[in-house]
Amino acid sequence: MTLLRMVAIVLAGGVPAALTACSGSGAPAVAAVSTTRTVRSASSEVQSLGSYNVDWNNVVVAGVSSGADMATELSYSHSSKIKGAATFAGSPYFCAQDNAYDALYLCAGTEYGKVPDGTLESDTNNASCTYMDCVSYLKGRLAWIFSGTKDTVVAQSVAKSAQTMDSYYGISSSTNYSTAAEHGWVTPDTSNSCGALNDQYLINCSFDAEQSLLTYFFGALSARNNGTLSGSLIQFDQYPYDAYSMDTTGWIFVPANCAGGSKCKLVVALHGCLQAQYYVGTAFVTESGLNEWADTNSIIVLYPQAYPSNVNPDGCWDWWGFDGSNYAVSGGAEVSAIWSMMQQI
Repeated sequence: MTLLRMVAIVLAGGVPAALTACSGSGAPAVAAVSTTRTVRSASSEVQSLGSYNVDWNNVVVAGVSSGADMATELSYSHSSKIKGAATFAGSPYFCAQDNAYDALYLCAGTEYGKVPDGTLESDTNNASCTYMDCVSYLKGRLAWIFSGTKDTVVAQSVAKSAQTMDSYYGISSSTNYSTAAEHGWVTPDTSNSCGALNDQYLINCSFDAEQSLLTYFFGALSARNNGTLSGSLIQFDQYPYDAYSMDTTGWIFVPANCAGGSKCKLVVALHGCLQAQYYVGTAFVTESGLNEWADTNSIIVLYPQAYPSNVNPDGCWDWWGFDGSNYAVSGGAEVSAIWSMMQQI
């Protein structure tokens, strides 16, 4: 399967109205959500999400594909607290417009178009200070954007449109549009080819993307730990932060000094469609390339986990509105769930 995000939308069904909170277009049609959910018992090793000494001047979100879009939703809706977003193959904020057709034909695919930035900016401005943090907080924030030249899932024109929208709000960007990469999260800790799709959506493009993005947000780094990590990778209970189509557990990497009370930075890392633990186990969690840098640089890494459902068969993060018309703003179900995790930490 190559167009992973598109297939999810086709199977989930359309959501043909624009976001009510931003467009004022009346009550939108929302995809039906099943009231049943697969309940899976957590193992005895699963812990409650801990509380740490987070440096809220250094909180960043990152993601790939639908995870990139969720990172953008978080960074825009909570811009007063989030320093910036790193996105691999992402689209602009509000790109899908609560509309499956726009998500499918305008926000992805190399032969498709894009929603005009002016439309997205108008909707964002309408939501500002009411349904999300005021857009004035976006000025001076940071964006790290990656889009491969061989990406067959999300067109570079879409990623570049995201940069244009960021610039409109005064967000500074660091971009990479020149790497011959397919669709995926770029990491030196996988052997998967840079230019071909694989079922983990992890690709090695012969550079350390995590060093690049973490340096951009946090400045000079201590050398990464290429040996046994001193920090702990903890599976935690996601039930207290429940949202439809989220898994029962997530993961968090906590360096030893952060566990001991030191003030630490925070990165929220969001997998893409078909990349949650349900599909790839801990591959994304252990091979993202983030933990090795986090271990030596006082960075906590949170890995929330989505889960497939009848309206979200590929276990994507909600970037088109299957979980309600307010999916992209601070009151959105998944945005709220992840934000609650961040506040707990």
